[in-house]
Amino acid sequence: MSGIPENRIFSLDAVRLSVDAAVHPWAAAEASAIEAHWAREQVERPWLYNGTVLLHRGLQLDRGTISGISHRTPFAALLHWIKCQPGADVWHLFGSAVILSSDGAMLLIRMAAKTANAGKVYAPSGSLDDSDIRDGCVDVDGSMMRETREETGLELSVAGAEDRLLCWRSGGRVAIFRRFRIDEPATLLVERMRAHIETDPEQEIDDVVIARAPRDAGPTVPPHMQAMLDFHFAAPDFNTGWQAAGNR
Repeated sequence: MSGIPENRIFSLDAVRLSVDAAVHPWAAAEASAIEAHWAREQVERPWLYNGTVLLHRGLQLDRGTISGISHRTPFAALLHWIKCQPGADVWHLFGSAVILSSDGAMLLIRMAAKTANAGKVYAPSGSLDDSDIRDGCVDVDGSMMRETREETGLELSVAGAEDRLLCWRSGGRVAIFRRFRIDEPATLLVERMRAHIETDPEQEIDDVVIARAPRDAGPTVPPHMQAMLDFHFAAPDFNTGWQAAGNR
């Protein structure tokens, strides 16, 4: 048992993932099925890129820290995992940067048509990959900052970051959040974000969505993000009751 609660937001002190150079046992066992699934995806969505991402095993929650082992896998393995949702020891853990403006808005992004998550609305995030590895361990906070920089042009290293992490899990999918407050109103931040999106050669982001209430993200928001919206707008202040009282 992992000890990681399901389908609710709770707080964390840290995530510690060590990288194993070996092939993930599940990916090795499923190699033929992964290849066949990718061949079908190439017909239906030929723009997808089969880069390297990290899948995990052995995730455990102990005294406020999630720990586990990470393996480099092709993106095709992640897509196959999403499709079949195996009961094996396979986890997709990723970081999400929750951007908050000085006037109380949460700024989300809507994914462009030619992406794996076309039309979905959520906080800047992405699968962990090689660029997030530091000295044999995975830097989840670094991934949040990198994804935000790439997708929105915003630099979170100068933002106000909440002390603790937040987490949501469903099955083997684990979303790690940190809330960042930028001392600018939503209108100015959105203007900067849209200017970046227009000139971004990757063209992965379609637009910015301003949320001032849980319903504002719209119908394409995935479950992990809806849970974060509900949680945040019920307790929007940093470093307050939910932290003093422990996990919620």
